[in-house]
Amino acid sequence: MPSDETELLRLENLSARIGRQVLLNDVSLRVSRGECLAVVGGSGAGKSTLLRCLMGLTRPAKPFEGRLCFNGQNIDFAGSGRIKRPHGIGYVPQNPNHGFDPLKRLDWQWRQAARVVTGRAGISETQARLLEELGLKPFERHFPHEWSRGMQQRLLLAMALMGEPHLLVLDEPTSALDPLIAAQVLRAVMRHAEKLGVAVLIVTHDLSLAARYANRAVIMNAGRAVESGETATLLKDPQSDYGRLLVKHRDWMALEGAHTSRSIAAE
Repeated sequence: MPSDETELLRLENLSARIGRQVLLNDVSLRVSRGECLAVVGGSGAGKSTLLRCLMGLTRPAKPFEGRLCFNGQNIDFAGSGRIKRPHGIGYVPQNPNHGFDPLKRLDWQWRQAARVVTGRAGISETQARLLEELGLKPFERHFPHEWSRGMQQRLLLAMALMGEPHLLVLDEPTSALDPLIAAQVLRAVMRHAEKLGVAVLIVTHDLSLAARYANRAVIMNAGRAVESGETATLLKDPQSDYGRLLVKHRDWMALEGAHTSRSIAAE
C-alpha cells in the first residue's frame, strides 16, 4: 500500500487472535489527512476489535501481526504483545462511562485533560464555541453520574477535540444520543473537525451515518475487511456478498439526498 503526502494513517495486514479465535484477519486500511472514513459492519464483524487494537486497548494472548504508520511514525507489530496508542489521536468510546473518573467532578476532569493536551487548564475561545454548540455551556460542576449518557458523550467529544488531534476516532458516536440530538451534535463536531483539518474515523453499525458523513467506507465481516471504497459507490453498489446483505436490509431510498462530503458548514 503506497504512501503519499496526504496520508495520515496506514494500517497494513493487521491480524490478531486469542487462542484459536481469530479476531482480525489481514486487515488493511488508510485514512488521508482531513477526510472521514467509516468502518461499518454488523455485530461481531470485528470493527470494535480493530478499534481497540489501534488504540492500544486490548492485549491478545498472541502477538499482533502487521504494520501501522501514523503521521510518519512507523510501528511494527511483530513480536509486540500490545500496540501503543500513537500520539495525536483523540478517542471517544462507545460507552461514555469509560471516559470519566466517577469520583471526580467533570470540571476538574476537564482541567486535567486541558493541562495534558494544551498546557493550560482554562477553556479557550475555540473550545468555548464548541461547548456551546454541543449544548454544554455554561460548564457546571457536576459528577459524571449527574449527567445523562448523552451529555457525557458530548463532553467527551469536546475533550477529544480540545488538543486539535490529527485524527478523531469515534466508536458508535450516536449510541448514547436520541436521533435529533445526534444529528445536531455530529454536525457541530464534524464542522469543528473540518475547520481544524482533523481526520475522522467512525466505527459504526449505522450505515446512514456512514453515508452522510464519510468520504470512504470499509465494510468488515468476521474479522476481515471485505470491501472498501468511496462511500456513495460502495453503499449503492456493493460488490461483496456481505456488503449486499447489509444494504438489502436498509431503506436506502431515505438516503438518496444524503451526501458524503465533509463540507457540511452550510447545513
